[in-house]
Amino acid sequence: MQRHLTLSALALLTLAGTACAELSLPAQLAGKAVVLQSSDPDYARAVVGSAVKPAGMGGVSEALVVKITQDIPVYRMWNGPAKLDARGNTNRLGGWWSYDAPQGTVAKYRADYEICKAWNDLTWMATCTLKQGAVVAIGPGQSVSAETCGDPTGQEKYAANASGWQTYVDKPWARSAELVCPDVSADYTADPADISKKAP
Repeated sequence: MQRHLTLSALALLTLAGTACAELSLPAQLAGKAVVLQSSDPDYARAVVGSAVKPAGMGGVSEALVVKITQDIPVYRMWNGPAKLDARGNTNRLGGWWSYDAPQGTVAKYRADYEICKAWNDLTWMATCTLKQGAVVAIGPGQSVSAETCGDPTGQEKYAANASGWQTYVDKPWARSAELVCPDVSADYTADPADISKKAP
């Protein structure tokens, strides 16, 4: 029995390794980033273990570690400057970003990027810059269970999204040379019907 379990675990690891090997740099980042191998000295800066999560836990299902070779814009929705946590901070500089420009409704954005309501109100939009030389993890969004969302009714849950890739910036508040954000006055309250625009 133990041997059977061990072989099953090895099979799963082999499949996981194959799936990771199939990931390639998205077209949006062609010429703007290079994929790093685990042997690269910069690889550890991405902290990929904090980005990749099991099914139902959010994050990404698998990841590439990339080094940015030219400045690119990245986008993040957040709660706005009036909502502070227990330490007096906003959630503007969180770990999760998108390199795709915002579009569509707030509801679609929430589903596409598997963002629980308890995690983020998704009311404001920030546009920052990942600078040349930044090292981050990118990958397709992992599923989120109702339990992870903290929904006792079991209604709020999100499927994995193979086409909705996310960008993980570990400890962004400590990486001001790699993630550069303008003053908060440059952000806008998003229109829930079209997040690319300011709310009317």
